[in-house]
Amino acid sequence: MHSSPSLLQLMQSDIVRLSKSDKKLSAIILEDPASVIHQSIALLAASADVSEPTVNRFCHKLGCDGYPDFKLRLAQEISSNGQLFVENLTEGDDSSMVIQKIMSSIQSSIQSLANSIDPRALDQAAEAIAGCKTVNFFGMGASSSVALDAQHKFFRFGMPVSAHTDFINQRMMCSMMDAQDVAVFISYTGRTEAMIVNADIARERGATLIGITSAGSPLSLKCGAVLNAVTAEDTDLFTPMTSRIIHLAVIDMLATTVALKLGTTVEDNIKSIKKNLASTRTDNG
Repeated sequence: MHSSPSLLQLMQSDIVRLSKSDKKLSAIILEDPASVIHQSIALLAASADVSEPTVNRFCHKLGCDGYPDFKLRLAQEISSNGQLFVENLTEGDDSSMVIQKIMSSIQSSIQSLANSIDPRALDQAAEAIAGCKTVNFFGMGASSSVALDAQHKFFRFGMPVSAHTDFINQRMMCSMMDAQDVAVFISYTGRTEAMIVNADIARERGATLIGITSAGSPLSLKCGAVLNAVTAEDTDLFTPMTSRIIHLAVIDMLATTVALKLGTTVEDNIKSIKKNLASTRTDNG
């Protein structure tokens, strides 16, 4: 039985009919495939002087579901172990090495976050939340848990807060917002179409939009304040790990800044919560 040709083989053969634009893409990819797997679709399109839809059509011609699927399959082809968790982990790593590499990746990402977050944007976002009627956190997929964590933190401030992780619920909520509401959209790539559509709806309703996402992404362009949360992690290729951690860190920064603006009211709420939770805990152990 003959195995199916690889993506690299398809690009160099006559099996697939490639257009002039496709051949320009092929030339760039074949020259340095290891570099391409870390590029956004926008960067690859610009490098080949073609449009992003052309890149997507090229990927479909090669039998891929789209650009993320193309990058994943290409990465598996050129990788000896098909790693899908942390980029520098190898099959021979023992548990102590796994701990060391993952912690190193987290530390690097946290330091990168400290350099990418604009204090003015953080202050602007916190000011909007401190003075709003309701704050709503929107996240899908891996970002869902971040939205729920935000809800858990912010409801203790005594303000109406909710997390929405379902596309339909998000759309309904965005359709009912007004100028006194704040919508916080959480997306690592900022390219999830459903989130972008819902952001448009919320903005049309007059809500204040905050993005916890990559600066310059389509979603970020819809938002009044952008908390630029990026890492070197390519979530098209690797299971999201450090990207989720830095989003949780951004939520902590935002919650703390809001708490400082609200002052003694927050302190009273938290003291009351702690007092009433004390009876729910056992004294044993």
